Amino acid sequence: MKDDFTFDSFEVTKANSKAFEKAKQFAENAASKPLAIFGGTATGKTHLLYAVKNKIEQNTPELHVILTTAVDMASALANTISNGGTAEQFREQYMQADVLLVDDIQTLTGKEATQDELILLFNSFCESGKRFMMTSSQKETLNGLNDRLFSRAFWGDSAEITTAYIKAESNKIG
Repeated sequence: MKDDFTFDSFEVTKANSKAFEKAKQFAENAASKPLAIFGGTATGKTHLLYAVKNKIEQNTPELHVILTTAVDMASALANTISNGGTAEQFREQYMQADVLLVDDIQTLTGKEATQDELILLFNSFCESGKRFMMTSSQKETLNGLNDRLFSRAFWGDSAEITTAYIKAESNKIG
């Protein structure tokens, strides 16, 4: 099913065209800066993440792309630690990726330990020239996300989707 989420199947509207173009550029340009897509529920952020993953895997199959959620990352960190592993082992599993795509970063609100690990992970991605893209329903840093995480995750490029994707028909460009 997630293979159906492509740029061709994305309904481009006035409210999401900037995010669509930036996601497409990110998928096609190996030298892309980190990208953050902001928007409320049902605005198409996850569709764009999968479209990026599918496009990269289609154009450059030798690249290893990991698409995950912030909730799954927090769970993976907790599982690694509770099974006697280290935070470094947690980060190493994600550093295997050439491109890291993380959905719903806002779910880490109040999870300081996980946020601290992601800061280290994103620093490593930047230092090694790897790419990452994230989505969030919150654009402000005052909602419980560590300022350092926010600045690492979103220091690159960003776009905001302002209207729910479900209403795409009435907002169609063209």
